Amino acid sequence: MAVSTAPPARIVIVGGSVAGARTAEALRSGGFRGELTVIEPEAGEAYDRPPLSKEYLTGAWSRSQLDLIPGGWASVNATAIRAHACALNAQERQVTLSGGRLIDYDALVIATGLTPRRLVADDGKPIGHVIGTTSDAEALRGQLRDGAHVVAVGGGFISAEVASVARRLGLPATIIVRRNTLLEGSLGTVVGSHIAATHRSQGVTLHSDARVSSIVRNGTGAVLTLEGGELVHADVLVAGIGSDPNTGWLQGSGIRFDDGVTTDARCRAFGAAGVYALGDVARFYDVHSAKPRRVGHWTNAADQASIVAHNLLHPHDPVGYREAPYFWSDQFGEKIQVAGHPDPDAHVDLLTLEGPTPRRIAVYTHGDDNGCGAVVTFGWPRGMVAVRRLMPLEPTTAEMLDELGKLAAGARPVPAG
Repeated sequence: MAVSTAPPARIVIVGGSVAGARTAEALRSGGFRGELTVIEPEAGEAYDRPPLSKEYLTGAWSRSQLDLIPGGWASVNATAIRAHACALNAQERQVTLSGGRLIDYDALVIATGLTPRRLVADDGKPIGHVIGTTSDAEALRGQLRDGAHVVAVGGGFISAEVASVARRLGLPATIIVRRNTLLEGSLGTVVGSHIAATHRSQGVTLHSDARVSSIVRNGTGAVLTLEGGELVHADVLVAGIGSDPNTGWLQGSGIRFDDGVTTDARCRAFGAAGVYALGDVARFYDVHSAKPRRVGHWTNAADQASIVAHNLLHPHDPVGYREAPYFWSDQFGEKIQVAGHPDPDAHVDLLTLEGPTPRRIAVYTHGDDNGCGAVVTFGWPRGMVAVRRLMPLEPTTAEMLDELGKLAAGARPVPAG
């Protein structure tokens, strides 16, 4: 029997954040005229999540400024259903919702994202704030007042950004890090130490190589005991200890998942026909490294959306996803931008490009050919534009530095002091 190459008539997207929203937009802009349904437990329109720990947390941005789709779901003729997806019957092509309703589909897109991990107090119950939704950010924002001591547990971007916001508001801030320095897991020791120094210069207290052995409730705050006996009193406690893919509803469906939904390079989920997964929840086959990877960055979700939409609409001419890694963070008024894979084991040079305005960058070099694996820029968006243009060409570090040196007015790179 011939296999149909016609696009599906009914597409269901589970998850309404950037991965789901961008897929819906790409489907409609690509000519899809069938039924489009989005299952999303949060009320309202699709919204952007990176600003939750930045502009939205400070109150500088309103809820409407987070909107991802101008005109909302109605503008892409999508039916948004406010519910949780509870189960998947891949054979019958049905999604079971939290109220028991069954939603039929011809093609399914899994874009359920992540759930932040919670800290657990000594009484066995969750404690502290997380940042995963607007409600989370609003609850935390409401506590950032009256000299409250903000304590973030975890050495990643959430902790760093929350501490930055706290200091901007004039509040004391502490970060408890299990590794040697801040952001070591993402950016390595050299760059992490540089960012940690910035935090210290801004008044943030850093506890490195520290582990929390006890968390006791203290009114609306907590008292944390570190291994070694040191006490840290928190008026506001924030968890920045990672997130888990939202895959529980796929139990028993036949869909393969292991730290995310496992897909091929075309974002097709293994274990069932007509199912795709993308964004934070997907563990896709990376053609560069020839192994599965799960990437929790905004640009990854947005870029994969166009691949999923194309493959749904053109099953006779599928394309694969080639990651162009890029992410950013805003801390103390400076935009930190990263392109490439910042391998912690690579050789890292922290440099200042001299010119009318000195430019601080970090370059990661790997391999016998001195290939440029990643670049970090600090407060230099124009430089990052050049980096992102060059990275697909697989430049050597020398070639990258030559281009960036010219951009910074022909400066010679010198080691940072």
